[in-house]
Amino acid sequence: MADKDEAKKPEVAKDEPAAPDAPARKGKAITFAVFGGIMVVEGIAIFAAMKMLGHEPDPTVGMEPLAATTKPWEESLELPVVSVRVPNSNGARAMLYSVKVAARVHAKEKTEIEEFLKKRKSTIEDVISRVIRSSEEKHLAEPGLETLKRQVRFELNALIGDEHKIEQILIPECMPIPAGY
Repeated sequence: MADKDEAKKPEVAKDEPAAPDAPARKGKAITFAVFGGIMVVEGIAIFAAMKMLGHEPDPTVGMEPLAATTKPWEESLELPVVSVRVPNSNGARAMLYSVKVAARVHAKEKTEIEEFLKKRKSTIEDVISRVIRSSEEKHLAEPGLETLKRQVRFELNALIGDEHKIEQILIPECMPIPAGY
C-alpha cells in the first residue's frame, strides 16, 4: 500500500523551488489595490471640496495702511558729521576704511545740531572710529551698511541726549583700503 501512495504523488525535483502560494499573493494585491483606489478617490474628493468651498486668503488682512515714513525734503537737512580713516583688523586681513558720515536732521534743529557737531568734533570722531574699529567684516561689507548706520545713530543720539534729534545716518563713502602687504 505504501508503494501505491508513493506512485500517486507527483515527484518534485529537489533543485526547483516550491511554487509560491498563488491565492495568498492575489489576495494581498487586491487588498492593496482597493485601499489605494479608495485613498486616491478620497484625495480627489477633498481637493474638489476645498476648491469649491474654500477661498484664497486676503493678502491685505493684518496689514497696516501705508503711510509716508519720511518727511518732505523741505523739513529735513543733511549735515556732514565727520570724515575718518580707521583701521579694522576683525576680518581675514587688516583693512583701512575711509568713511564719510552725514546726518539727516529736522530743519528746525539745524543750528542746535551744527553747534553740537562743532563743539564735540573730536568726541564724535572718536566714537565713530571706535564703532568702525569694533565692527565685524560682514557688517562693513553690507550693501546698505544698515548695521553700521544703526550703531552710529545710536552713539550720536546718546551723545546728544535725545534719541529723536538725528532722523537718519547717511554714509556716502565707505571705502576699504587693504593695509599691509
